[in-house]
Amino acid sequence: MKKTIIICGSFFTILMSCFLLHAQNPVKHISEYFNHLHTFDQFNGNALIAVNNKIIYQQSLGFADQSKKVLHTKNTRFPIASITKPFTATAILQLKQKGKLTLDDAVQKYLYEFPYQNVTIRHLLSNTSGLPQYYDIFNNIMEQDPTRLISNHDLIPVFVQNNLPLQFNPGDQWEYNNTNFCIAALIIEKVSGLTFAEYLHTYIFNPAGMKNTLQPANRKDVYPQQTERYTFTNLYTTTLENTRNIPDVFTINERSNFYGNGGMISTAEDLYQFDKSLYNGSLLGAEELEEAFTPAKLNNGKNATYYLDEKEVYYGLGWEIFSDEKYGKVVFHDGSLSGLTTMLMRNITKKQTIIILDNTGSNAVFAASNALLSMLNQQPYQPASRDFSRFYGYTVVEKEKNDAEILLNDYFLKPEKYRVTERQLIRLGYELLRHNKKENAIVVFKAATMIFPKNWNTFDSYGEALLLTNQKEEAIRMYKKSIELNPDNENGKKVLRDISGN
Repeated sequence: MKKTIIICGSFFTILMSCFLLHAQNPVKHISEYFNHLHTFDQFNGNALIAVNNKIIYQQSLGFADQSKKVLHTKNTRFPIASITKPFTATAILQLKQKGKLTLDDAVQKYLYEFPYQNVTIRHLLSNTSGLPQYYDIFNNIMEQDPTRLISNHDLIPVFVQNNLPLQFNPGDQWEYNNTNFCIAALIIEKVSGLTFAEYLHTYIFNPAGMKNTLQPANRKDVYPQQTERYTFTNLYTTTLENTRNIPDVFTINERSNFYGNGGMISTAEDLYQFDKSLYNGSLLGAEELEEAFTPAKLNNGKNATYYLDEKEVYYGLGWEIFSDEKYGKVVFHDGSLSGLTTMLMRNITKKQTIIILDNTGSNAVFAASNALLSMLNQQPYQPASRDFSRFYGYTVVEKEKNDAEILLNDYFLKPEKYRVTERQLIRLGYELLRHNKKENAIVVFKAATMIFPKNWNTFDSYGEALLLTNQKEEAIRMYKKSIELNPDNENGKKVLRDISGN
């Protein structure tokens, strides 16, 4: 999942000029950066940047409702998706601070029917529990009762009735899992005697002055000033569609009303109120806040670690944490739904806050947050640029072969014009395979190996596509190259053994 950026001399010059200009006028260049993102269809929504508890940039760009031509304003409400998780963690830590529970209490202490005796509250908030994911476990129930709305209270009964095993021993691994925060929300209700929504309003929204934030009783409800959401129907189209017109990939998302893991609706200004309140003592004490921002330890003593693009990230208690502290200690949580991407990021050391809410599901939000962090700390950053993988996919499928070659050559000549990651291209290639566009997939995977020649996974994926099109000799060559780059690529070794019959 790591991203490799090819930097030529001219690109480096642009980076340095951006750095020097930013040092002279940061707000002007933050504004230009967002305007360019919007022009390149990489940002449509609200952004707020604050330094030392003072807002230095706040902007709304694009439409909240494209069909009615309703523009975003600072009061536009967005579903914030997984940014809900820090709120759930804050509620648990408040109860811990009041002596109502401890983080190492077994979940069974509060939810008596919960079948996994070694899972603790800490495991839930750190995503190290090993609980089953909820995406497939309700299929039979939904088939038997097509009108039933699945919620948090259905989780424990289905665990018990189906005798579902843990995916791994608690604390052995880290795995992002919405189920953890659904169970944590049930604990909040059990201990406080309030509904999850009532607790949030009483102990977080009101003390923080969050007047435009709510936890809906039904996630399907639409509230005043709430944005519509738009997405692309696939990875190689360039026209946005309202998500209301596109079936969700996961049926459970259409048929559920889970809370604690997501579901909250808020504004950029309200999220800033939450951000400020965390650090002025209105919501949590210093000890609890430090616990939230401390990387979780696995049973082997290592930090819970994963990668977002090229960034190594730890997970604390409902918060993501950059392992690299060259700018200071940076904590954040992102969120995504079909047609929506959100970010709440805080450089604790420098008192810098970045909030981005986008209603097109732009995959540029994380990259933009990193660029803004660099700007705020007067460091070089990658300029706003076009989404190469989407335009390349569109060109490969809809235009002539020569057009795709011209676009690829343009990337190598002017990489600063485009933003691309290995992960994006590989996802594009596999989607083309799923859509039975095998020859198009071959073109995309080949391009991935050219753009990321040191990344073993591109060659492994290219080899797989070649096998599917009966190009055996070339596939063998790609798998060998993949193993050369990564001697631990056991999948590649197995495929080569299968091909040779050994």
